[in-house]
Amino acid sequence: MSRVLIGTVTALSALAAAGCADTPSDADYGRSVNQMIQAQTYDPAAAANPPEQPPMTGDGARLENALTTYRGDTAKAGEVKREAEFTVGEK
Repeated sequence: MSRVLIGTVTALSALAAAGCADTPSDADYGRSVNQMIQAQTYDPAAAANPPEQPPMTGDGARLENALTTYRGDTAKAGEVKREAEFTVGEK
């Protein structure tokens, strides 16, 4: 075997062995997601200490906009564009 071939085989073997390295068992894959949720939460203690009564006042236009947006993504009766098709087994 030539030296180039031996060097190539050695390099490929080293790369293959490095690819099989174990991932640390203490790796925290959700850390960035949790940090983003905490950064976007207005009052982190609100979930632990909810108010006894809901707010008694609110901006009507804002609340109407929230309800319109919430209800806007749902299909109304009779708006199904394609019937559901269920098949069991082969056709």
